[in-house]
Amino acid sequence: MRILSIDFSIPYLLKDDNYPIGGWAVQLSIWLRALENAGHEAALLTWKGASAHVGSGQQIKLIETYDPAHGVRVAKYFYSYIPKILAAARAYHPDVMIQGASAVHTAIMAFVAGQLGIPFVHRIVNDVNVDERCKVGLRSYEWLAYSWARHRTAAFLCQNEYQREKLAALFPGKPIYVIHNAVVVAEDAPAPLPRAERRYVAWLGVFRYGKNLPLLLRIAQEFPAVKFRVAGMLERDVDQPTLDAVNGLRHLPNVELVGHVRRADVQQFLSEATMLLCTSDFEGFSNVLLEALAVGTPVVTRRQVDPDSIIVRHALGASAEDELALSKSVKTFWDMSANEYDAVARRCQTYVRANHSPTAKARELIAALTPLLAKSKRPRQPL
Repeated sequence: MRILSIDFSIPYLLKDDNYPIGGWAVQLSIWLRALENAGHEAALLTWKGASAHVGSGQQIKLIETYDPAHGVRVAKYFYSYIPKILAAARAYHPDVMIQGASAVHTAIMAFVAGQLGIPFVHRIVNDVNVDERCKVGLRSYEWLAYSWARHRTAAFLCQNEYQREKLAALFPGKPIYVIHNAVVVAEDAPAPLPRAERRYVAWLGVFRYGKNLPLLLRIAQEFPAVKFRVAGMLERDVDQPTLDAVNGLRHLPNVELVGHVRRADVQQFLSEATMLLCTSDFEGFSNVLLEALAVGTPVVTRRQVDPDSIIVRHALGASAEDELALSKSVKTFWDMSANEYDAVARRCQTYVRANHSPTAKARELIAALTPLLAKSKRPRQPL
């Protein structure tokens, strides 16, 4: 199967640049590599100049399209962006096109897939994309484009059951699949560090609306004897409450703002933490959550962002109903006995190995895509 997707931040991820990377880019990069390893062909539409920026030796095939820094506002989509994406896609001869995140690119990819006579599949990457919060952060023309594209999607790929249920009500009869996120765990990955070698609470993410940095600030203020290490960087158009919270964290003696953590260093950052604290108001299926579990670090999170309740169901940390419960959970895991903690850490790593391997998720993805090819208006290209 030949699969084509689009993303403009993966080149920065591949280069491990100091650049804010969203969860969809991380997940898509895992999918693309897993698909190639499974014998399929996969490629990524991205920005002009990306190949030179990344350099050689990358497993992901990059197809350059246009330079997003040039063009006249909305008009550029029609005289430049769409024609170049269409030409690049046509030259690749894909069997199916996949796009994630709510943006104008959703509509562009849906339109291009229609022109090629192949299925367009949309990956839901956040719970806000399936309920009344859809319009958050979107300009009016972006919302119209996204809404149009959703109606022309051949199938939806969801991260959790909440997303599936919401979409099933909005689009009855349309194929909807739940595929949990994957994480890479090396076969020779070391066992989790014991409690004695873990000395801080970790928080990792982009500083932006929805990650609820003000809640993190309040918890850090509540426990002055607990060390917090906060990793990430400000989103370009950061909201004022987030900016105020980051400034507040910067002045707390028990908080260290470590800045952007390179992908090569994420594992160490999480493995040396007593827990990963998630304060988000909404997610879909957090990659950071899986990355923490993969190194045996328990997750303390809010119930609404515990995907399909895996944390509470598999006892991989704490899944709190409210702010008070979240604070109590932080204290509980900080004060937990070494023997009890080490047992939880081993359980976290075992769970991820058994349930979230890229190989298994690639099989689920292909199983979801295969029935759609029968409806394609264009004969499949031989591999």
